[in-house]
Amino acid sequence: MGRREIDEEQLLDEALNEFSSYSFDEASINRIISSAGIAKGSFYYRFPNKYDLYIHLLKEGNRKKWDFIKAETESETADWEGDIFSLFIKQAEIGIRFAAENPRYHELGKMFSREKGSPIYAKALKDLEMDDESDLSRIMEHSYNSGVFKETFSREFITRITASLFYSFDDIFFKNEEFELDRALSFLREFVFFLKHGLAKDTRADGRNRREGDL
Repeated sequence: MGRREIDEEQLLDEALNEFSSYSFDEASINRIISSAGIAKGSFYYRFPNKYDLYIHLLKEGNRKKWDFIKAETESETADWEGDIFSLFIKQAEIGIRFAAENPRYHELGKMFSREKGSPIYAKALKDLEMDDESDLSRIMEHSYNSGVFKETFSREFITRITASLFYSFDDIFFKNEEFELDRALSFLREFVFFLKHGLAKDTRADGRNRREGDL
């Protein structure tokens, strides 16, 4: 008897529901295939195991997000001579809009972040070959060499603290709250204002106190 064809779009849709609601260990292949209405044998013909399905979804979410961001910021990231903090806001605002338009992929990313410290997180991070951190490192390196930051802080410290804070944004501001676009954008602007005036040199000659609108 021939292999039963499966509706892969339906399968991935149900898998996204599952992995955006449960941790990797709690997620159930049985629930996924039952909701998708496919046979277990057909599923395993397409995905050898649960991890392969999980990493497929993570890669797809990561690809969609960065395609979304890079399409909007290609010209800005190609020229790093401008204000790096304005670039941060530009990229993060687009990322927040992506989250608002793709809530399940946003939830999937949050669930993945909660896997930190587990073997599955380390394996997935390696398999994803995520390059957003290396992109950030290159931008930070350029800005550091251009004298944007205070000499008080080392290049490594600035890169690590900035990456850590940006990748923890949801946990800091929305760990136990509903994600709302307007509130997220407001928090983001305050967040980058905090980073800029904590890390960047004071370039204003009059020494007046800055306000958030001065970013």
